[in-house]
Amino acid sequence: MTHARRRCNLILTLLLLAGFTFTSWFSFHMAHNSLSEGIVDDALPLTSHLISTDLQKQLQAPIYVAQSMAQNHFVHLWLNDSDPSTDQLFVFLDKTRKLFQSQTSFLVNHKTLTYYHYDGRTHRLDLNAQESLWYQQAITSSHRDYILNVDVTPQDNFRAIVYVNHKIVLNGELLGVAGVGIQLSDLRALIKQYQTLYQRKVYFADHQGRLLFYNQSLLPNRTLHSEFGAHQSAIIEQKNYKFSVKHNGVERLINSRYIPELGWYLLVEQEFTTQTKLTDALIANLLLGVVITLCILAIAQLTFNQYQSRLEAIALTDKLCNVLNRQAFEPQLQKHIARARMGRVPLSLLLLDIDHFKQVNDRHGHLAGDRVLKHFAQLCQSVANHSDIICRWGGEEFMILMPNTYLSHAQQLSEKLRERLAACECEVPITISVGIAQYQPQESEDEFLKRADDALYRAKNRGRDRVELAA
Repeated sequence: MTHARRRCNLILTLLLLAGFTFTSWFSFHMAHNSLSEGIVDDALPLTSHLISTDLQKQLQAPIYVAQSMAQNHFVHLWLNDSDPSTDQLFVFLDKTRKLFQSQTSFLVNHKTLTYYHYDGRTHRLDLNAQESLWYQQAITSSHRDYILNVDVTPQDNFRAIVYVNHKIVLNGELLGVAGVGIQLSDLRALIKQYQTLYQRKVYFADHQGRLLFYNQSLLPNRTLHSEFGAHQSAIIEQKNYKFSVKHNGVERLINSRYIPELGWYLLVEQEFTTQTKLTDALIANLLLGVVITLCILAIAQLTFNQYQSRLEAIALTDKLCNVLNRQAFEPQLQKHIARARMGRVPLSLLLLDIDHFKQVNDRHGHLAGDRVLKHFAQLCQSVANHSDIICRWGGEEFMILMPNTYLSHAQQLSEKLRERLAACECEVPITISVGIAQYQPQESEDEFLKRADDALYRAKNRGRDRVELAA
């Protein structure tokens, strides 16, 4: 993985530097024929590309978070529950906001049109009101499953927020909208950096045609129609559009670029005057190319590391119990079996099953059952040794793999776990049945698992709440 990352960074560096060098050199020679055409066709599109690439990385995090919320299994269960617990939803929204450092997080139940805010507040949406226009746009959007909306709402203390509104769809049915928000002022600071760096005016047109960051106010008071009426339709219809307008005798060269991931149009503007120097533009582009290359590489590296860690945690960990899932446990099992086979070191396996767990769900509800599973997993972690590997094998079944451990020590741990379980104050009292097997030389993985499973089966047949050793 590290080698592939280095190779990718090297290729990306060479491509960016080669692209900057070639584009700048080509622009220099073409500008002799038409300075205005050179700026519009090369300099502004290049700047647009660099900014759009960087901004997509900056805004990818909240988009990813909103997408994760919309695809979250807990959210689907909660929305389909006839009598859901709002307390759990508020905890989920608040944890999501804090974990990803968002300004706000929310969810809308489409059936009831109830808006849930992370701080515990709720209200009903009126689809005929102007304040609910964002929701109508989110659920009717056909280009993407989400839209970005800039708004000021009382729910977030009238701060200017960029909201990522993501549809929640399950089996073709619209369940609602979930999302997060970041402060508009944070993006404004980034836009100011771009304008200072490139010496060009940078702003956006959102999906409503409002011009964001066009002037100093946080909320847009200019639109595509008010500023570029004759060019409005061309900007919206074309992914890349170049044009010029004159204002107070000064010609403004503008490049428009559609960013599909955001649903916004990026506009980069430069005033064209006879004092513009080609050599300065060439040198500036080359220097900026080097600087932006380093910035993109740094951002790409940080983003890759951050999301790789999160994705690995999501892929390898059982979300409810915070232990390894079956997919992550099986390679560990195979590795330690190979060690035990080659080095003739002891290896023990515990297969644990919560007795009559179906009755827990039937009598106390699935949410209580989830809390019991989580509590039991935490108890296993507190009792197990540092080198032991804990896995949720499926449903109410767990496995504990104990490297360098004989059958007698594994039995002692099992009895200790039963004692701790009987002594602890759990929401629903439970017992466990345990089957233990020690790896035998030249035994296959399936045979090893089957012996542990047979021992567990005997424990259940002999009355449950007991430990049985494999033959």
